[in-house]
Amino acid sequence: MKNFEKMLHFKTEKRFQILNITDEIEKICQDSGIKEGFCLVFPMHTTSGVFINDIDYSLTEDIVDFMEKLVPENANYRHNGPHEANADGHIRQLLAGHHITLPVCRGKLFTGGYQTIYYAEYDGQRKKEVLVKIIGM
Repeated sequence: MKNFEKMLHFKTEKRFQILNITDEIEKICQDSGIKEGFCLVFPMHTTSGVFINDIDYSLTEDIVDFMEKLVPENANYRHNGPHEANADGHIRQLLAGHHITLPVCRGKLFTGGYQTIYYAEYDGQRKKEVLVKIIGM
């Protein structure tokens, strides 16, 4: 069994932003040399997450709008206080999901035709990391 890992680094322009990271994850899978296995995409923060959805960018805008209505940034959250003001980011991550595991088949990331990997940052504009770890043969 082999393993390969790489850390991705992000600093989003907006506090809440969704980025398409499919190409980066596919390249890491190819660089790993692993032909059959699994790829874990794991954000190292509790106010960011990774999810799979359709490649349609109007959908990511709809997701942002939906999350902002469902979990408003400036609500009266108990977590927000003198040192923290990011409860909305924690709750949004809980709803959307934190990490994903994908199959690697014949040396390539195995996804459906329209499936796209997104990194969602809910408390951004600062440095964040995402671990990509591939395990297999």
